[in-house]
Amino acid sequence: MIDFNKEVIERSFSIPVVVDFWAEWCGPCKVLGPVIEQIASEQNDRWSLVKIDTQMQEDIALTYNIRSIPAVKMFYRGVVINEFAGALPRQMILDWLDKALPDDGVFALDHLLDSEEVPSIEALEILMEQYPDTHEIRLVLSQVLLWDHPERVLEILSPVKMGTPLYDKASYLRQVAEFLFMETEDETLLSIKNLLQKGSLEDAIKAIIAALTKNNKIAEGKLTKAAIGIFNTLGFQHPYTKSYRKLLDMVI
Repeated sequence: MIDFNKEVIERSFSIPVVVDFWAEWCGPCKVLGPVIEQIASEQNDRWSLVKIDTQMQEDIALTYNIRSIPAVKMFYRGVVINEFAGALPRQMILDWLDKALPDDGVFALDHLLDSEEVPSIEALEILMEQYPDTHEIRLVLSQVLLWDHPERVLEILSPVKMGTPLYDKASYLRQVAEFLFMETEDETLLSIKNLLQKGSLEDAIKAIIAALTKNNKIAEGKLTKAAIGIFNTLGFQHPYTKSYRKLLDMVI
Protein backbone atom coordinates (compact mmCIF):
# COMPACT_ATOMS: atom_id res chain seq x y z
CA MET A 1 0.00 0.00 0.00
CA ILE A 2 1.26 3.44 -0.94
CA ASP A 3 1.42 6.11 1.77
CA PHE A 4 -0.25 8.69 -0.46
CA ASN A 5 0.22 11.66 1.84
CA LYS A 6 3.95 11.00 2.24
CA GLU A 7 4.88 9.74 -1.22
CA VAL A 8 2.66 12.08 -3.24
CA ILE A 9 1.47 15.13 -1.30
CA GLU A 10 4.57 15.76 0.82
CA ARG A 11 6.96 14.66 -1.92
CA SER A 12 5.32 17.06 -4.40
CA PHE A 13 6.67 20.03 -2.43
CA SER A 14 10.17 18.97 -3.53
CA ILE A 15 9.53 17.64 -7.03
CA PRO A 16 6.45 17.10 -9.25
CA VAL A 17 4.86 13.72 -8.68
CA VAL A 18 3.04 11.97 -11.51
CA VAL A 19 0.43 9.49 -10.29
CA ASP A 20 -0.66 6.65 -12.57
CA PHE A 21 -4.06 5.33 -11.42
CA TRP A 22 -4.41 1.74 -12.69
CA ALA A 23 -5.82 -1.71 -11.89
CA GLU A 24 -4.82 -5.30 -12.68
CA TRP A 25 -7.96 -5.94 -14.75
CA CYS A 26 -7.43 -2.86 -16.96
CA GLY A 27 -6.00 -3.71 -20.40
CA PRO A 28 -5.11 -0.13 -21.44
CA CYS A 29 -3.34 0.31 -18.08
CA LYS A 30 -0.98 -2.51 -19.03
CA VAL A 31 -0.21 -0.67 -22.27
CA LEU A 32 0.42 2.70 -20.60
CA GLY A 33 2.27 1.38 -17.54
CA PRO A 34 5.56 0.24 -19.12
CA VAL A 35 5.74 3.35 -21.31
CA ILE A 36 5.30 5.87 -18.49
CA GLU A 37 7.61 3.82 -16.24
CA GLN A 38 10.34 3.97 -18.90
CA ILE A 39 9.95 7.72 -19.31
CA ALA A 40 10.06 8.13 -15.52
CA SER A 41 13.38 6.29 -15.38
CA GLU A 42 14.76 8.57 -18.11
CA GLN A 43 13.55 11.77 -16.45
CA ASN A 44 13.88 10.90 -12.75
CA ASP A 45 15.65 14.20 -12.07
CA ARG A 46 12.58 16.14 -13.26
CA TRP A 47 9.67 14.25 -11.68
CA SER A 48 8.73 11.18 -9.67
CA LEU A 49 6.26 8.44 -10.60
CA VAL A 50 3.82 6.82 -8.16
CA LYS A 51 1.40 4.07 -9.23
CA ILE A 52 -1.91 3.74 -7.40
CA ASP A 53 -3.89 0.52 -7.72
CA THR A 54 -7.48 1.77 -7.63
CA GLN A 55 -8.74 -1.61 -6.36
CA MET A 56 -6.34 -1.59 -3.43
CA GLN A 57 -6.80 2.12 -2.59
CA GLU A 58 -10.38 2.93 -3.55
CA ASP A 59 -10.55 5.84 -1.10
CA ILE A 60 -7.82 7.72 -2.97
CA ALA A 61 -9.47 7.02 -6.32
CA LEU A 62 -12.75 8.40 -4.97
CA THR A 63 -11.03 11.46 -3.49
CA TYR A 64 -9.61 12.36 -6.90
CA ASN A 65 -12.77 11.47 -8.82
CA ILE A 66 -11.22 8.66 -10.86
CA ARG A 67 -14.09 7.45 -13.04
CA SER A 68 -12.09 5.57 -15.67
CA ILE A 69 -8.55 4.23 -15.93
CA PRO A 70 -5.81 4.65 -16.81
CA ALA A 71 -5.82 8.17 -15.40
CA VAL A 72 -2.66 10.20 -14.84
CA LYS A 73 -2.43 13.27 -12.61
CA MET A 74 0.55 15.50 -11.91
CA PHE A 75 0.83 16.84 -8.35
CA TYR A 76 2.95 19.84 -7.43
CA ARG A 77 3.02 21.56 -4.05
CA GLY A 78 0.16 19.42 -2.83
CA VAL A 79 -2.34 19.95 -5.64
CA VAL A 80 -3.11 18.55 -9.09
CA ILE A 81 -1.68 20.88 -11.75
CA ASN A 82 -2.32 18.78 -14.86
CA GLU A 83 -3.72 15.43 -15.97
CA PHE A 84 -4.66 13.16 -18.84
CA ALA A 85 -6.72 10.00 -19.30
CA GLY A 86 -6.22 6.95 -21.50
CA ALA A 87 -3.24 5.02 -22.82
CA LEU A 88 -1.42 7.76 -24.70
CA PRO A 89 1.54 6.83 -26.92
CA ARG A 90 5.07 7.73 -25.82
CA GLN A 91 5.44 10.93 -27.86
CA MET A 92 2.12 12.33 -26.63
CA ILE A 93 3.18 11.66 -23.02
CA LEU A 94 6.48 13.43 -23.65
CA ASP A 95 4.63 16.40 -25.17
CA TRP A 96 2.29 16.48 -22.17
CA LEU A 97 5.20 16.46 -19.73
CA ASP A 98 6.91 19.33 -21.55
CA LYS A 99 3.78 21.46 -21.16
CA ALA A 100 2.74 20.29 -17.70
CA LEU A 101 6.02 20.40 -15.76
CA PRO A 102 6.81 23.70 -14.01
CA ASP A 103 9.85 25.38 -15.56
CA ASP A 104 13.17 25.89 -13.78
CA GLY A 105 12.24 29.46 -12.85
CA VAL A 106 9.12 28.30 -11.02
CA PHE A 107 11.17 25.70 -9.12
CA ALA A 108 13.71 28.36 -8.14
CA LEU A 109 10.95 30.75 -7.04
CA ASP A 110 9.25 28.07 -4.94
CA HIS A 111 12.50 27.20 -3.20
CA LEU A 112 13.05 30.90 -2.43
CA LEU A 113 9.52 31.25 -1.02
CA ASP A 114 10.08 28.15 1.11
CA SER A 115 13.29 29.61 2.56
CA GLU A 116 12.08 33.21 3.00
CA GLU A 117 8.58 34.00 4.26
CA VAL A 118 8.87 37.48 2.71
CA PRO A 119 11.46 37.27 -0.08
CA SER A 120 13.79 40.22 -0.48
CA ILE A 121 13.59 42.47 -3.51
CA GLU A 122 17.24 41.72 -4.27
CA ALA A 123 16.70 37.95 -4.28
CA LEU A 124 13.67 38.25 -6.56
CA GLU A 125 15.50 40.58 -8.94
CA ILE A 126 18.35 38.07 -9.21
CA LEU A 127 15.83 35.33 -10.04
CA MET A 128 14.15 37.53 -12.64
CA GLU A 129 17.51 38.14 -14.32
CA GLN A 130 18.21 34.41 -14.36
CA TYR A 131 14.71 33.44 -15.57
CA PRO A 132 13.32 36.44 -17.49
CA ASP A 133 10.60 34.35 -19.15
CA THR A 134 9.15 33.04 -15.87
CA HIS A 135 6.20 35.36 -15.34
CA GLU A 136 5.49 33.97 -11.86
CA ILE A 137 8.69 35.65 -10.64
CA ARG A 138 7.59 38.95 -12.16
CA LEU A 139 4.25 38.75 -10.36
CA VAL A 140 5.77 38.04 -6.95
CA LEU A 141 8.34 40.83 -7.36
CA SER A 142 5.56 43.21 -8.44
CA GLN A 143 3.54 42.40 -5.32
CA VAL A 144 6.56 43.21 -3.14
CA LEU A 145 7.26 46.50 -4.98
CA LEU A 146 3.67 47.60 -5.59
CA TRP A 147 3.03 50.12 -2.83
CA ASP A 148 6.40 51.89 -2.82
CA HIS A 149 7.51 51.57 -6.44
CA PRO A 150 4.45 51.35 -8.70
CA GLU A 151 6.40 52.69 -11.68
CA ARG A 152 8.69 49.64 -11.50
CA VAL A 153 5.69 47.32 -11.41
CA LEU A 154 4.51 48.67 -14.76
CA GLU A 155 7.97 48.06 -16.20
CA ILE A 156 8.39 44.58 -14.71
CA LEU A 157 4.99 43.38 -15.92
CA SER A 158 5.31 44.76 -19.46
CA PRO A 159 6.43 41.36 -20.91
CA VAL A 160 3.27 39.66 -19.59
CA LYS A 161 1.18 39.98 -22.73
CA MET A 162 -2.46 39.24 -23.49
CA GLY A 163 -3.01 35.56 -24.14
CA THR A 164 -0.39 34.38 -21.64
CA PRO A 165 -1.59 32.39 -18.59
CA LEU A 166 -0.88 35.09 -15.99
CA TYR A 167 -2.13 38.05 -17.99
CA ASP A 168 -5.25 38.62 -15.85
CA LYS A 169 -3.30 38.59 -12.57
CA ALA A 170 -0.74 40.97 -14.06
CA SER A 171 -3.53 43.27 -15.23
CA TYR A 172 -4.96 43.55 -11.71
CA LEU A 173 -1.55 44.62 -10.38
CA ARG A 174 -1.14 47.08 -13.26
CA GLN A 175 -4.48 48.70 -12.41
CA VAL A 176 -3.36 49.36 -8.84
CA ALA A 177 0.10 50.52 -9.97
CA GLU A 178 -1.36 52.94 -12.51
CA PHE A 179 -3.47 54.58 -9.82
CA LEU A 180 -0.55 54.84 -7.38
CA PHE A 181 1.74 56.24 -10.10
CA MET A 182 -0.87 58.76 -11.25
CA GLU A 183 -0.09 62.42 -10.56
CA THR A 184 -2.87 64.25 -8.73
CA GLU A 185 -3.53 67.17 -6.41
CA ASP A 186 -6.92 65.85 -5.29
CA GLU A 187 -6.76 65.53 -1.50
CA THR A 188 -9.08 62.53 -1.41
CA LEU A 189 -6.96 60.62 -3.90
CA LEU A 190 -3.73 61.63 -2.15
CA SER A 191 -5.16 60.37 1.14
CA ILE A 192 -6.08 57.01 -0.40
CA LYS A 193 -2.64 56.67 -1.98
CA ASN A 194 -1.03 57.47 1.37
CA LEU A 195 -3.10 54.80 3.15
CA LEU A 196 -2.15 52.20 0.55
CA GLN A 197 1.54 53.08 0.74
CA LYS A 198 1.46 52.86 4.54
CA GLY A 199 -0.07 49.40 4.34
CA SER A 200 -3.38 50.48 5.90
CA LEU A 201 -5.30 48.39 3.39
CA GLU A 202 -8.65 48.14 5.14
CA ASP A 203 -8.76 51.89 5.80
CA ALA A 204 -7.80 52.50 2.17
CA ILE A 205 -10.61 50.25 0.94
CA LYS A 206 -13.12 52.10 3.12
CA ALA A 207 -11.85 55.43 1.80
CA ILE A 208 -12.05 54.18 -1.80
CA ILE A 209 -15.67 53.08 -1.37
CA ALA A 210 -16.55 56.42 0.28
CA ALA A 211 -14.92 58.35 -2.57
CA LEU A 212 -16.64 56.28 -5.25
CA THR A 213 -19.98 56.68 -3.48
CA LYS A 214 -19.66 60.42 -4.00
CA ASN A 215 -18.28 60.19 -7.54
CA ASN A 216 -17.76 56.82 -9.22
CA LYS A 217 -16.01 58.52 -12.17
CA ILE A 218 -13.30 60.07 -10.01
CA ALA A 219 -9.78 59.98 -11.48
CA GLU A 220 -11.28 59.10 -14.86
CA GLY A 221 -12.14 55.62 -13.63
CA LYS A 222 -8.62 54.77 -12.42
CA LEU A 223 -9.75 54.54 -8.79
CA THR A 224 -12.49 52.07 -9.75
CA LYS A 225 -9.99 49.96 -11.69
CA ALA A 226 -7.54 50.09 -8.77
CA ALA A 227 -10.25 48.91 -6.35
CA ILE A 228 -11.18 46.01 -8.62
CA GLY A 229 -7.49 45.19 -8.98
CA ILE A 230 -7.01 45.16 -5.20
CA PHE A 231 -9.90 42.77 -4.59
CA ASN A 232 -8.93 40.47 -7.45
CA THR A 233 -5.35 40.35 -6.19
CA LEU A 234 -6.53 39.55 -2.66
CA GLY A 235 -8.81 36.78 -3.95
CA PHE A 236 -12.41 35.85 -3.21
CA GLN A 237 -11.65 34.21 0.14
CA HIS A 238 -9.80 37.16 1.67
CA PRO A 239 -11.69 38.70 4.64
CA TYR A 240 -11.57 42.19 3.09
CA THR A 241 -13.03 40.89 -0.16
CA LYS A 242 -15.84 39.17 1.71
CA SER A 243 -16.54 42.29 3.76
CA TYR A 244 -16.28 45.05 1.15
CA ARG A 245 -16.51 43.73 -2.42
CA LYS A 246 -20.32 43.88 -2.51
CA LEU A 247 -20.22 47.47 -1.29
CA LEU A 248 -17.84 48.34 -4.11
CA ASP A 249 -20.10 46.66 -6.68
CA MET A 250 -23.03 48.71 -5.39
CA VAL A 251 -21.30 52.07 -5.82
CA ILE A 252 -19.80 51.39 -9.25
